[in-house]
Amino acid sequence: MLVNPEIRQKLWKFTLRTPYSSDYLLQPKEWGKKIDIKKCFPDHIKNYWLELGSGWGEVAIELAKKNPTTGFLLMERKIDRVIATEEKRKELGLENIRYMTVNFQWFFSELLEKEMFETVLINFPDPWPKRKHHKNRVMKPKFLEEVHNLLAPNGRLLFATDYGPYARKCISLFRKTSKFNWEGMEEYFFDRPEFPRSFFETEKRNEGKQIYYLERNKV
Repeated sequence: MLVNPEIRQKLWKFTLRTPYSSDYLLQPKEWGKKIDIKKCFPDHIKNYWLELGSGWGEVAIELAKKNPTTGFLLMERKIDRVIATEEKRKELGLENIRYMTVNFQWFFSELLEKEMFETVLINFPDPWPKRKHHKNRVMKPKFLEEVHNLLAPNGRLLFATDYGPYARKCISLFRKTSKFNWEGMEEYFFDRPEFPRSFFETEKRNEGKQIYYLERNKV
């Protein structure tokens, strides 16, 4: 995802270092060599989800419990959140969850094979509300191209935010790309029945915040 070779090299060296170790942690080792996701999950796994910014893991844990033949790869750079999720996974004996502590805004498609994931989930990314910080937002045209490449044919992207201006910006982004559509669905909606809620989402709902959900299919 990064263009400047010098910056990329420095951040790659930083990425290779992590204070956390686990058999369930997928850690990149060599630049240019993508991680073979299928070899990292049990043989009974049939398809894969990717959650970007998985937080404390509440959503992934519930999804993994209900979908034992789906492998869930969680990308979360905050180690304490990964450790908390791993404790829950271990307690429940779930074998269909793996982690990466890589900052996906630094390295993303460089690490993962194309057309690997049935679903990519992005729940409540930082909206960076100040205009001078908009450049830090994850939802950008280039990022959508990378997500498109990682999704399997007919794969889907799920997005949620509680910040209205960010939701409107994302709706505009999707209108301008031919790589995703929402045929047969609402362009956005305010509820996602029967889908797990994170602590953050529950908290925002209890505060009376409006939640915006977007679902897009790969074209």
